[in-house]
Amino acid sequence: MASSLLMRLSLRTSSNQLPNITQRTRCISQRLPAPSSFAPSPATPATPPTMSDTTIEAAKRAAAQQAVRDHFDPTASNVGIGSGTTIVYVVEAIKEASTNPAIRFVPTGYQSRQVIIKAGLTPIAFDSLPEDTLLDVAFDGADEVDLELNCIKGGGACLFQEKLVAERARKFVCVADYRKKQDRLLTFWPTIPIEVAPLSVPTVLRSLRTLGSTNPKLRTTLLEKSGPLKTDQDFFIIDAPFKSLLIADDVKAGKGKGDGSDGTWEVNRLSEAIKALTGVLEVGIFSGLNGPDAEALRSTDGVRTVTSGQKPVAVYFGMADGQVELRTAKQ
Repeated sequence: MASSLLMRLSLRTSSNQLPNITQRTRCISQRLPAPSSFAPSPATPATPPTMSDTTIEAAKRAAAQQAVRDHFDPTASNVGIGSGTTIVYVVEAIKEASTNPAIRFVPTGYQSRQVIIKAGLTPIAFDSLPEDTLLDVAFDGADEVDLELNCIKGGGACLFQEKLVAERARKFVCVADYRKKQDRLLTFWPTIPIEVAPLSVPTVLRSLRTLGSTNPKLRTTLLEKSGPLKTDQDFFIIDAPFKSLLIADDVKAGKGKGDGSDGTWEVNRLSEAIKALTGVLEVGIFSGLNGPDAEALRSTDGVRTVTSGQKPVAVYFGMADGQVELRTAKQ
């Protein structure tokens, strides 16, 4: 699997006010609070007192600005725009850099579409794209990223659309703040978001426990009495805690089998196991191939079944000191 390359880029940063986001039947950028029925909550883990909101927002903006400088082409035709608080700064940077009014921006949900419109850019629905059209690039955030650039996404309940857009892009670029930079998934972020058909919830919960999840829970709305949170597909979200996930190098080094038989799971193996459960629409693990890897495999081997990649080619972490740290896959 890929290893990581780190570089530090000094950037000037500032904070910005984020828009209000609706909570139900919309992809949401705000993290949910911890209702009493959740254990653990899908909410962002508590920020240490020394990490101010201003510092975090400045870090997000710094990462977004650098990612756009490195990967946004003003001559592009179609650009994917993900969900979450960091994406506000991505769109802000694109607006400043864009000189081509013909570029179409594909949102991953209601919130990102509104951000695109507010910036004066042109949104286009994912299902309006011609069948063979690829996005030149897709920008999105993440809840957590490991050394191999595997990501957990779905804290904002948009994981299905986010994966569709990432897989449709020639390359997926991830933007996040320093809290999301970890060596292994499920170190900082406590759960894996899973989008499921409402009727299948009891069955999927039972199956997740069998796979080793400790107390998976159905996500509720901000007003808990209103019931389960619904996605844009009218599906529900289950947040499933697991032990910290192994990467491929861990399995090679004998740190665990990674297939669940000894209580350890490797990222790809767990994603495949959950996705295979009846009633699961999508899993909030972005792993496997990235866009260039998938294209290279198709070109060299002619493997028609390999159509897309969902892992980022680069992740930009805005740091607390105002710099940006870049983690990329080894080519």
